[in-house]
Amino acid sequence: MRIALADDLPRVPISAFKSNPVRYLETGALVTNHGKVRAAFVPIAEPDDALDGVKAQLRLLARMSSPEDVADELAELSAGRDSEAVGDAR
Repeated sequence: MRIALADDLPRVPISAFKSNPVRYLETGALVTNHGKVRAAFVPIAEPDDALDGVKAQLRLLARMSSPEDVADELAELSAGRDSEAVGDAR
């Protein structure tokens, strides 16, 4: 499977993926949480393509962890953390 095909994978909520991950064994899936892709399940088609499959997965991981994505994710986490104000200690 090539990295270009990752965008063609079905988008699946994490709850649906967790309840039945075997369903996506052959097709693969982009696992989403609140509409954002959080993980990709990319199956390796055949033993002959094992090396190409591993390379595709590594390229996908590298693509998903670009500095912009990391910065966006950190900003989102910071905003969520900062919005949860804790009252004064007693």
